Amino acid sequence: LPRFHMGELLDKLERASKGAAQPLGFAAAAKREKVAPMLLIGAIDAGDAGQAKTATEAGLDAVIVQDSASSAVDKTIKGVKGITAGVTRGEASPEDPDGADFQVFSSDATPLGSLSGDGRTNIMQVVPEWEDSQLRTLELLPVDGFLVSLTDSQSLTISQLMRLARVRGVTSRWLLAHLGVVPTKAELEQLREVGVAAIVVDRAGRTADDLKACKEAMLELPRESRRKDRGHNVATLPSSGFQAPAPRRQEPEPDDDDWDDD
Repeated sequence: LPRFHMGELLDKLERASKGAAQPLGFAAAAKREKVAPMLLIGAIDAGDAGQAKTATEAGLDAVIVQDSASSAVDKTIKGVKGITAGVTRGEASPEDPDGADFQVFSSDATPLGSLSGDGRTNIMQVVPEWEDSQLRTLELLPVDGFLVSLTDSQSLTISQLMRLARVRGVTSRWLLAHLGVVPTKAELEQLREVGVAAIVVDRAGRTADDLKACKEAMLELPRESRRKDRGHNVATLPSSGFQAPAPRRQEPEPDDDDWDDD
């Protein structure tokens, strides 16, 4: 979808996918900032000053303020000043709270008018267990990305990767995964290989050190995907670190007239 003004979250996703921009000059190049190929986003409760403080101390890439109906949302967003903030909703809203950069919504009853507006970033929560025919419509929706919640499990398994892959296989939009655990480096590598661009973890029950350790692990992830081309046609992904294999095309055989006469 064309955009005239890119929101902060989308800008960070693009930057993470491409790495640090090459500075000008030899001295600047030596100081080039290292950028992790994935984002770490914290889910915090509206009105919880402690969670907001921990998110700030951990230097998260963004936060999602939960319980968007609460009057404390605006105050919570102000409490994480300097961090990109979004809100969760059932149905998307045509208006954002002051300071909010994006919204995450889950209802397919959302009016289309609630997704309009230059610079607005809309993330839709989807369920991998939807029918195939329903999942195949995702790529046509006017949203910027999709979030899959895996918080019903306290471990990351092949089954969880399969759930993510069901969504990844039908859309080229950004894919966010909301986890019930703080992933290890090995788990982050697998999540990235399946095309996850950002990890969302609940701040409740986590310390700033837990989140900082996850951020450090993200910085150690290889820039290039290790995924092998197995010859399958899959959706073309945005620049999210995960590189989809290009469909193999059979080259046409040359006509006799194309050969040079020796």
